[in-house]
Amino acid sequence: MNASPSTPPRWSVDTKRWAILAIVAVGLGLIYYARSALAWLVVAALLAYLLQPLVNWLDDHGMPRALAAIIALFVAVGILFVIPAILFPLLLNQFLQLSVDLVAASLRGLDSLNTWMAESRGFNLWGFHVDLSRVIQDIARLILAQGGEGGVYVPTMDEVLNYLKQVISATSGLIGSLSGFLTSLVARTVSFAFSIFLLFFYTFYITVDGYKLKPWAKSLVKPDYLPEMTELGHRINRVWHSFFRGQLMLSLVIGAMTLIVGLAIGLPSALALAIIAGVMEAVPTIGPIIAAVPAVILALAQGSSILPVNNVTFALITLGAYVLIQQLENALIVPRIMGSALELHPLIVLVGVVIGASFAGVLGIFLAAPTLATLKILFQYAHAKILDQNPFPIPFTEEQAQLMRTRGPTWSQRVHRWRQRVSIASQQEDNPT
Repeated sequence: MNASPSTPPRWSVDTKRWAILAIVAVGLGLIYYARSALAWLVVAALLAYLLQPLVNWLDDHGMPRALAAIIALFVAVGILFVIPAILFPLLLNQFLQLSVDLVAASLRGLDSLNTWMAESRGFNLWGFHVDLSRVIQDIARLILAQGGEGGVYVPTMDEVLNYLKQVISATSGLIGSLSGFLTSLVARTVSFAFSIFLLFFYTFYITVDGYKLKPWAKSLVKPDYLPEMTELGHRINRVWHSFFRGQLMLSLVIGAMTLIVGLAIGLPSALALAIIAGVMEAVPTIGPIIAAVPAVILALAQGSSILPVNNVTFALITLGAYVLIQQLENALIVPRIMGSALELHPLIVLVGVVIGASFAGVLGIFLAAPTLATLKILFQYAHAKILDQNPFPIPFTEEQAQLMRTRGPTWSQRVHRWRQRVSIASQQEDNPT
């Protein structure tokens, strides 16, 4: 008889703890040393996540997954590059006009300041007149101090030579700095092109083999914990799905509303300002404030082409319009599009934006809100397990059903119902009883 195989020895609890700590330490070390390439890998994972529905649909209809991933990448390239290239002349004209308007606004502001300095040289504060003429005279006296009483200053030969040496030294330093800048620019351009090249390969491989990650992750979990991990995964996936879908819809809606309102009140460069508002919608909390600044400046400097009001009043109207759009967004649009997946306090989001900017720049700012929402779900799960409570008292399917009943049918569901009604009506017309 063959001897039964011996059972391998099991690790003790302390050995398991040390193994977990070692794995975490090695993982953090790898992330730290690979942080320069990690941003592009995160971008590739996000692109693959967005392209996954299209790849899955093509795969379900019999197309090889690799070919489906290539087609999806070409679609993404078309959306990211071809469409903006078609709209480039219009956008260039709008943003050039916006830059001209902002420069003109700055020049008008300087002219107003010069007029004020030349005429009034003071201001009223709480009923008291503050005269700045003496301060201005002192500053002018300091500037012209070397001119002497005659107001004409003749430098000596030694001073002229020193000036020439300084000019030659500054010119040499400028040439050296320019050479270093050009070298750095070429190196950065080559590095960026290579990173874009790697980005396509990262996205391709993640898109092709990304569906294998879910079974692999399940294999790492004990069967007793699989239901909880499934519930946790559903909720995290809902956060990211709601974020990307909602962010796109919010940018389009806010951009369209800003354009309509800008044209209605006669705001200069309305299209460019609407694009800025749509893009800045991706920056949580402070993005809308930044988008409103150039609009108010233009309104104050140039006024309205439609409304018969002065510039100050029009600037206040513009500011009120931006505030009204944001209030409508927070009260009506965001709950409808985002739902309850990203319910976070604005202060927490603002802190997350600052931390994300320090760690990952623009990418960290953009992903601050969904990352914080994911950490919130993980914290709630860990807190419930520590207190020996049920982390998911309501299953995800029932929670989604309750949410759908509260929010009503989505636009896709309404379109699907409308198509069904049209199909039934056409069938009834083709087969009358």
